[in-house]
Parts: sequence; C-alpha cells; structure tokens
Amino acid sequence: MSQLIRVQDLRVVADSDQGELEIVKGVSFALEKGEVLALIGESGSGKTTIALALLGYARRGCKLAGGVVQVGEHDMLSLPESQLQGLRGNRVSYIAQSAAAAFNPAKKLIDQVIEGALIHGLGSRADLQAKAVELFRDLALPNPESIGQRYPHQVSGGQLQRVMAAMALISDPLLVILDEPTTGLHFADIQQLLDVLHRLRDHGNTVVVIEHNLDVIKTADWLVDLGPEGGSRGGQIIATGTPEQVAEMEQSYTGHYLKPLLIRDRA
Repeated sequence: MSQLIRVQDLRVVADSDQGELEIVKGVSFALEKGEVLALIGESGSGKTTIALALLGYARRGCKLAGGVVQVGEHDMLSLPESQLQGLRGNRVSYIAQSAAAAFNPAKKLIDQVIEGALIHGLGSRADLQAKAVELFRDLALPNPESIGQRYPHQVSGGQLQRVMAAMALISDPLLVILDEPTTGLHFADIQQLLDVLHRLRDHGNTVVVIEHNLDVIKTADWLVDLGPEGGSRGGQIIATGTPEQVAEMEQSYTGHYLKPLLIRDRA
C-alpha cells in the first residue's frame, strides 16, 4: 500500500520574549489508508500543533517553519490559503475536543452534519441528508431516520460524538483528526467512542487521534510519543512504533502504563 499521509522533518516555531522558539522539532511519520495513529505525550508536548499542521494551519503566534506535510497528493505547507480552506472540512476533517462545543444548540443535528458538504458543493440537500442517515445507521445511532431532527441537548455525549463522526465522514475525507475525544466523557461514552474508531477504520478512513486514555491508545496501529514541554526533547519524538513496541521502550512515560494493560489483554 502507498503512503496516504507523510510528515517529514516538520518544524514549528512560536514567538517568545527570546525570539522564535522551536516547539516542534523534526517530527516525521507516515500512514497508509485505513491506519490509525495516536499522538501521545504530556500537555504542551506539541500534539495539537502537529495535528493542526496536517490542516496546513498554525495557531496565532506560531509558524510552520519547515518540513513536508503531504496528505494524499496535497502538500499542505505550500498550498495557498484559498486552496487549504477548500480542503479543510472536505478532504481533511477535524473533530474538536468537545463535541458539545462544536454544535450550534439552536440548529437541528442533520442540518449541521451536512452544512460543510453543502458549502463545498458535494451534493444536493436531499442527497446529503440521505447520506447522513446512512452514516447514522453505520455508526449505530438509535433511530437513524429521525435522530437528525433532534437538537444537540436532546442526545447523550456518546451519541453526539457519533453525530460528530458523521459530520466528519459526510465529505469522504482522506484524513480524520480527533483532538482529545474522550475529554469529559463518562465510561460508557468512551466505550461508544471506541466503537466509532473501529467503524472509522472499517470505513477505510485514515485517523490521527490525540489522546491520553489508554483504552483508546492501545487500539491504534501506531503511536508517536512526544517529549515534554520544557525538557531537552520537548516537541521531539521520543518513542514511536506499534503500541506493543512503545510499551517496551523505557523512554516512553505512557508506555510504562500501557504495558500492563496489553499484558492483561493477552491473558
């Protein structure tokens, strides 16, 4: 299989009192279609900064300073902003940390699911609504024919995560990015999120997930563990490989806690 995602020697700098400070230092990884990669590490290690670079985006005060970010045939670091805007939410979907915060409480769910695809001209309203219902069904949402007529406050947190996944999938993206999707979720909702990840994989979607929950991390095909902010290896990869490989690497703080979980699963 050919690489769908290629990140090579990515560098990101941020403004500081001392001038430009390098916060992502030579990060490289690659993914094939249908693979799931988890970005792990302490807060401030650069996980979200790297994920945003996959959108060709840097937060205010930051700059994409070098390297290659290839998504399909698109070089995300060299495209003009007008082309990047056409790719975001279309070929690359980003699912924010809080599902509830991503929805307009005054609009029906189905209208929000299809809105981006309508803007990008990916189909008629009727066709996209029918596609949304099929996605609701694929994602095991209850009453897929009617749940889209509800408002965000009328469904559970786990169901809202699934609706958000439908929103990400409606445009048939090359890449889906999930930013800390378990934040604020109860145990039952986390189990539903794990099911969503499995279904994304079954759809053939390539996924990058930023996560700290070990139950989510262990399901990934690949892990990229980043050094802590302020340390000598902050913003650098300190360990990478399959969950089983990273669990054996002494330098990986997360791997230390992941190992007994993997041993338990094998028992």
